[in-house]
Amino acid sequence: MKPDWRLLTGWGMAGVLTILLLAWWRFEARPAEESRLSTRLLMGTLVSITTWGVPQTAAERAMDQAFDEMQRIEALTSRFIPDSAVSRLNNAPRDHDHAVPEELARVIARGVEIGNLSGGVFDIGLGPLSDLWGFSREPPPTAPPAPAAVRLWLDARARTPPPTIGITPDSKIRLASASVALDLGGIAKGYAVERAMAVLQQAGVANALINAGGDMRLAGDKNGKPWHIGLRDPRDPGGVVAVMDLTGSRAVSTSGDYERYFIADGVRHHHILDPRQGSSARSGLIAVTIQAPDSMTADGLSTALFILGETEGLKLLTHFPDSEALMIREDGGFVQTPGFIAIRHTAS
Repeated sequence: MKPDWRLLTGWGMAGVLTILLLAWWRFEARPAEESRLSTRLLMGTLVSITTWGVPQTAAERAMDQAFDEMQRIEALTSRFIPDSAVSRLNNAPRDHDHAVPEELARVIARGVEIGNLSGGVFDIGLGPLSDLWGFSREPPPTAPPAPAAVRLWLDARARTPPPTIGITPDSKIRLASASVALDLGGIAKGYAVERAMAVLQQAGVANALINAGGDMRLAGDKNGKPWHIGLRDPRDPGGVVAVMDLTGSRAVSTSGDYERYFIADGVRHHHILDPRQGSSARSGLIAVTIQAPDSMTADGLSTALFILGETEGLKLLTHFPDSEALMIREDGGFVQTPGFIAIRHTAS
């Protein structure tokens, strides 16, 4: 059976992630300088920044600075940029301590922390497995990797004694074996979004919304009203399954099996990999949205809960009392924690 590739770029550029959260704003009559929107392609996705209540020149300058900050984070953390700090670490000898920029060490430490709490299913060391699947390649994959290749990786990882990623007290990083290479795709974009919001606020922007694919960061409100955010239907690109009205300082992240995927022999293979099987996670969930105090936490938790599934995911969430989740099952049903803010559902 011929594989059915449905990578949803929306911009005619393979590798650009679908915007998972559809945000829209009701523009009542008001001076044009109160609302500014700017969009760029960064970190493999479409990033938009909206500001409110800031004059045009100041808003544009602040947004440019925020985009530049995200580009700087990408240059630090991307394993696809040959001279990035992550690439240098991935190419360094294994089982040795290596100095990395302090900022990168903090991102790695947060990823390792979430990974440990998740029982290892959130794993920032899956570079070799990610390469086998090739969801970041051009052209994108149309068939799974050879089972023997996946088995070799699983066996090599099983022989690698923990910790697979070690961090010394002075923030040096040790990758334990060739089966480990950093892939920060599950957390670095959240960090970049968080830093971009910090730059906006340092520039005097109190009300802003950053949307970077599945990662969203908001501050303040829009002229005294909440940010009105729609959550995409995982099985209908034009549909919305929940609507969130949010204000204040909050981060939102969504992970789903519809971001980057292909269908071969009737099976959906997607880019969120479960290190226990070496293949796409199959937990009974098709999407997870997290509301959290910061974007790095939201980014990591949305991936971890997606892999763990409903029961174990809720257990993990107890370690993060300020974070809430909305999980969508394969049958379209919802699992929503009490504090998750959603004003309506269009599915049951």
